Amino acid sequence: MKRLQFIPSHDAPFNPSATDGDAFTVLSAVVTEQRVGRKVEPSFRVVIANPGAAGWMPAALKYADLWEQRDEDPGPVLIARGRLVPLPTDMAEATLELTFRCLPPDSDDVLTSAADALRIGEDFDYDPDADPADRLDAEYYDPLFFSADASDDPDTALVARPEIWRWDRASLQLGRTHLVESDVVHDIGYQSVGAAPSLSVTNPPKPISMLRIIASWTQAAKGRQTVSEPDAVSTFTSDDFISSFPQPGASIGANTGWTLAEAKVENVVNNLSNWLTISGAKFGNASGGQVELLSKTVHFRLTAAYDYSQQRQEILTLVMPSGLQDLPDEDDQRELIESPITLGPLNIDSSTKEWLYEDPETLEVIQYVVGDEVLAAGKAWTCATDHEATEDFRVREYDGGPILWIQREKRAPMRDSRNSRFLDLPRGIRAVRHAVLRLDRAVMERRQCAEITFEVPWMLGRGITTAHSCRIAHPKLPGVEVTGKVTAVDLNIERGGRRSAKITIVAIPGSGSIAPTPGPDEFQTGDIVYSTSYRQPQVPVNAFALASVPPRVYAVENAAGEQLAAAMGSGDPVGTIGTMPTRLRIAMPALREEDLLTRRMSVTCLPPALPRQINLRPDMGA
Repeated sequence: MKRLQFIPSHDAPFNPSATDGDAFTVLSAVVTEQRVGRKVEPSFRVVIANPGAAGWMPAALKYADLWEQRDEDPGPVLIARGRLVPLPTDMAEATLELTFRCLPPDSDDVLTSAADALRIGEDFDYDPDADPADRLDAEYYDPLFFSADASDDPDTALVARPEIWRWDRASLQLGRTHLVESDVVHDIGYQSVGAAPSLSVTNPPKPISMLRIIASWTQAAKGRQTVSEPDAVSTFTSDDFISSFPQPGASIGANTGWTLAEAKVENVVNNLSNWLTISGAKFGNASGGQVELLSKTVHFRLTAAYDYSQQRQEILTLVMPSGLQDLPDEDDQRELIESPITLGPLNIDSSTKEWLYEDPETLEVIQYVVGDEVLAAGKAWTCATDHEATEDFRVREYDGGPILWIQREKRAPMRDSRNSRFLDLPRGIRAVRHAVLRLDRAVMERRQCAEITFEVPWMLGRGITTAHSCRIAHPKLPGVEVTGKVTAVDLNIERGGRRSAKITIVAIPGSGSIAPTPGPDEFQTGDIVYSTSYRQPQVPVNAFALASVPPRVYAVENAAGEQLAAAMGSGDPVGTIGTMPTRLRIAMPALREEDLLTRRMSVTCLPPALPRQINLRPDMGA
């Protein structure tokens, strides 16, 4: 007995009925569950006798159970549950072929929500020295590798996790299943495998796989510092000194990166008079007389401003051995797994979405709830009151109205833009470890290069899913036996009642080595142990010291004492002093800027411990 029975809702309890009108007799059916990319979305097709439009049209787009009860079954067995989509095309034939997808309502929203729960943002207090298990979730996902709208693609949440999304074909529940490991392993052995299984080995990874990431940012330091505490100079040429005193904003040197933020004469104080003798024909009868010279003390304040900007780039190359058995050599032993990845901006909050008034796809006004975070008006905000989006972003709904948004600190990966390095700082270490796991995930799919397809008895096959593994044996298989993760299940019920179950598994021809443990100067993320080789960054300017760097030159030329000494030995003291105006000389160390400072770095992974699920080299005696 095999039946198709429509049910009131996707989560209704399984309540089989063979009563006419409640269930349709299934003439044939095909149930398919297959890994495609990072997702498993089961479906099934059934052929039933056409009951006429009145018999099935009310059930259009509703859910149905596909179940059976064989003589060996103590009760009905649910094979799959799904929603009817689309409507059949040949609606006037003697039979109807109906297609069902094993997904709940709003499956996209369910998947998006589950993926978002795995996305660890910049608010996570990442400690690179914590226990590997405590930091692994933050290393599995790094927003620096994705845009702010990454949630539009749930697969990105698994790009570094060795898992795939999987919808259960019976419960319609969403879960994740490991690429390799399983809680259930069906030991099929020799007896339950029919004809010789098919085996193909396709697209194994090269002995060495590589990934490159690039971090680019602008090292910047802006601020001011006091060149001198309130200072003073005594001079006989105070008017000239004051008139030539620099103005705020004036450059200190040419293209040095320094300007005067503050240049202020605070007051001028008279000093005691000095009487000097004049002599010479130019003075006529006044020669031999005396003149009174009055010096003054000028009190002033100077503050310098610095503006340093340097383009920087770190290029990291990750190298990972395949960890597989020795396979036939190829000319090219190395392979770049994917195009170089340029990380997102380090100095801005790229993990928070921009505020929107309406959904760009549905044009529905967005409903914000308490806790939602957005970027708007150049600032970061947290929703304080549930509300429908206002036409323009407003902190308050209206003057004196409820507060809609509270400003918060932006979360940038690089909080201090003065840094001359990134990938070996704590936040950068998280990015490196994510890249290691991302590379391992990509290579792991390639390591599962042995694909085996075989048939098993129906009663066994109908209980196998893509969350399981299988072990089979056959004298024609290399190494006789193989264990692998199920990637496809095809259940076929033909007219006449013949049933077949075809299973596909993928296996890793691993070396069977033991798991590595970190040694001195080695690190671990997940199951991967690696070492680093990092060049020291070039530091032409210590950006952290600019707030306290002293002037390279700070000197007064021709102060009152020097002017007076020169005038006392001259017959024309006024003229002599006129040739010696008092000057203040200031020079700051130039802020050297290059077009681009590049730092090249590398990470080398130890060979991972991989199970020998299939022995492709039994000739090696393994």
